[in-house]
Amino acid sequence: MEERKALVIGIDGVPFTLVKEYVEKGYMPNLKSILDQGFRLWQMDASLPDISSVSWTTFLTGVNPAEHGIYGFIHLDPRDYSLRFPNSGNVLAPTFFQILGLDPGGKDSSLARKYLPRFKEPRSSIVINVPHTYPAYPMKGVLISGFVALDMARAVYPPVLVSTLKRMNYVIDVDPSKGHRDRDGFLEDLFQALDTRKEAFDLFFQGKWDLFVACITETDRLHHFFFDAALDQDHAYHNDFVDFYRKLDSLIGHLYDVFRSRWGDEGLFMILSDHGFTRLKREVNVNRALEEAGLLKLRKDGERYQRMAPGTKAFALDPCRIHLHMKDRYPLGEVEEGDGESILRDLESIMGDLKDEEGNPVIRSMYRRDEIYQGPFMDDAPHLLCLPVDGYDLKGRVGTDSIFASSVFAGMHNQHDAMLLLPGNKDFSGKPHIGQLAGLLLDYFCGEDH
Repeated sequence: MEERKALVIGIDGVPFTLVKEYVEKGYMPNLKSILDQGFRLWQMDASLPDISSVSWTTFLTGVNPAEHGIYGFIHLDPRDYSLRFPNSGNVLAPTFFQILGLDPGGKDSSLARKYLPRFKEPRSSIVINVPHTYPAYPMKGVLISGFVALDMARAVYPPVLVSTLKRMNYVIDVDPSKGHRDRDGFLEDLFQALDTRKEAFDLFFQGKWDLFVACITETDRLHHFFFDAALDQDHAYHNDFVDFYRKLDSLIGHLYDVFRSRWGDEGLFMILSDHGFTRLKREVNVNRALEEAGLLKLRKDGERYQRMAPGTKAFALDPCRIHLHMKDRYPLGEVEEGDGESILRDLESIMGDLKDEEGNPVIRSMYRRDEIYQGPFMDDAPHLLCLPVDGYDLKGRVGTDSIFASSVFAGMHNQHDAMLLLPGNKDFSGKPHIGQLAGLLLDYFCGEDH
């Protein structure tokens, strides 16, 4: 078996445009050095919708949500309108590292069918801190879950490694709520978490592996609370923000140098983010807009979506996944199959006409489910998915008094400004999409990367 090695660095929520500017400003000298060695920085599209659970799962499985089954951080149970929070057990397609290990975990996908026959011997992977891999599951190698992980004992495979991580005070995630009450302390936690992340990467880097995936999620936490400081030199936290990126750049340079010193120029090196980020102007309560249009009816009692009343035609889940209230799917559903088209047209008109208090449009683009999803799990897909103009954070809150609201956060995700770094000989026919990268990695290990 030809010995091929790949190092993938994931940086959650880091936008192409910010990285490009920071490289030009000299804040990220290590990344500039890597680019000068024949690498290229791409602007990349994230998943639809552009949230971590969906985008990282799309990256790991190489298929869209209608094949892997994850459409968001929450899932509405159509039987009783209750909410559940999907985890790795709800991912219905195998990851590329399961395919490399020749153990798809009893799961199937178009990617698995294409690549599994091409591998004769299993390859070992170390995957650290990728979101939506909790609880950790058996695989050939090491899996340490990223957020949301509730119990360290269930976040590590093999479990014998839990004691090692606890000894180094390893943390899966910082406490995001601290960002509201103690901003300085929250920043300290982010810097400390990055130090501990490096310690874990270094420890496991010494082992035997073919693929190493090292994910950094502190960037996403930083951006939600401090993204307004990124380019504002007069902001009280601008220097702290830049210092964090300098530290991130140092870690990237360190991992790159260790990888090259061990494997030379033969190994594949990649950096990606799961979505972009932008400054947040207003939060947009989509369900309130549907209420005002008469498409959503709510009772006074009940919890969240269990408040839905007869007469409801449509409702939204975070982040603007609009579902028709179909008669054959929901207990109180009244929308007949033949009525769906006219309601969808109404929804497209309502969302397309949505403007803020100053008359600025809110929606950048809209997609019907058949335009963007293909696979066996289409029943859970939203009928209409909306992407906002940068600055307008679409929310699925139920029972709010107004469409527009202020936010405690400074930054929000966007779909069109994720980043990707690859060797210059890798090319795409158009703008790359995060769902293409699993196949690129598997092609490399198949020896079909040229």
